[in-house]
Amino acid sequence: MLSRTSINNNIDLNINQGGDFMKGSIATYQTCPKCGAKFPSSKGGFPIICGNGCQTQPTKFYIKYYFKGKDHIAYLDRSGDAIHHWGHAVAALGEIRTGMDLHKKGKGFFDPAIYQKQSKTGFTPFWEQFRAKYKGGTADKLKAIGAHLSFFEGFQMRDISSFNIDAWWDGLQQKGFSERYQNDILTWVKSFFKWAKQVKVIQEELVFPKSISIPEPEVDEWLTETDQDAVFEKIPDCDKPIFDWLFLTGCRVNEACGLKRSDTDWKRGVTTIQHTVKRDGTVGPTKSKKSRRILHSPSIKRCLLASTVALHMEYQFMNKWGRRYSDDYLRDTFHQACLNAGIEPIKLKNGTRHSAGMRLLDRGHDMEAVRKFYGHSTVRMTQHYAKILEDSMTDMFERGAEDNRIKLKK
Repeated sequence: MLSRTSINNNIDLNINQGGDFMKGSIATYQTCPKCGAKFPSSKGGFPIICGNGCQTQPTKFYIKYYFKGKDHIAYLDRSGDAIHHWGHAVAALGEIRTGMDLHKKGKGFFDPAIYQKQSKTGFTPFWEQFRAKYKGGTADKLKAIGAHLSFFEGFQMRDISSFNIDAWWDGLQQKGFSERYQNDILTWVKSFFKWAKQVKVIQEELVFPKSISIPEPEVDEWLTETDQDAVFEKIPDCDKPIFDWLFLTGCRVNEACGLKRSDTDWKRGVTTIQHTVKRDGTVGPTKSKKSRRILHSPSIKRCLLASTVALHMEYQFMNKWGRRYSDDYLRDTFHQACLNAGIEPIKLKNGTRHSAGMRLLDRGHDMEAVRKFYGHSTVRMTQHYAKILEDSMTDMFERGAEDNRIKLKK
């Protein structure tokens, strides 16, 4: 049977054997269930046992330590789990001692908050705090993205390293998502950790994988100006204003749906594209987060006047039921108009936005002017249209030359 004196002697022996035992101790608030006496504390060199010879041991522990001029208490390990047995307590104390040593030597960063409640220092609460900064469609997107971040659950924020980021990215790439969606997730994760560093939640400068290189989308179909006119004639009269706007401006479909009456300044003769209808049906900033102006040519002015609605209406283009247009309705209407005009149906985006750009390039407009017309951030996509137009003209010339040769032989 161990006496209180022998226990204390063993503790003192361990204290004297090395300075490490001086950094922190293990204690408990529990009392002996047999005699009611308080349990002694330990520097970790000997288990805590009732000093009155009861041979009882506590079942809950905490760590007491001194750091940067303050006393601290840790009831949890760095994973946020309660310290519930002796071996667990010794391991937690060892982690704290190592962390303080590395911090003192300038080889690491020790933060007592790591050993506070998981809800304060873990990845999940900080992700939720980051999400709360955004509203509407962006908040819904971040909620969906959060489902792909389960890898980080259980991590303390300060423990996440570039190695962990790489491991998460490798796992994400095995899920079969499109490259564009993977890049979207990665972009938001980068934004999250950048924010975490700004608010000093993490100290390390994390290194992220490079985004997947995605080629510019191919534009392999469009309508000539003649075909556009033929399709437009088959559009119902009530829907012609918004289709006229799409054909004239090359505006994105959801930008046309989200165009507000307040976006038009009749005195200055300009309409500003600055809203779009998002996937969840809410209206927010445009895809590029930048606005662009449409000057009022006579055709643009006639188009807007033709769509004038009651003053209490918020949006410029309203359907026959007095509601804001949806892209589904516009796609179906365009598809049917193509069929009625005897033209092979193509995507609405290609029939309006892409066709408008091809028309301008075909008329000889400057590449930079067309880029601004589209609102492209770079000229690369605009150059892609020009290359397609050039290839198309080359094909036409070759077919014509071949026809001439056939005629000469005859």
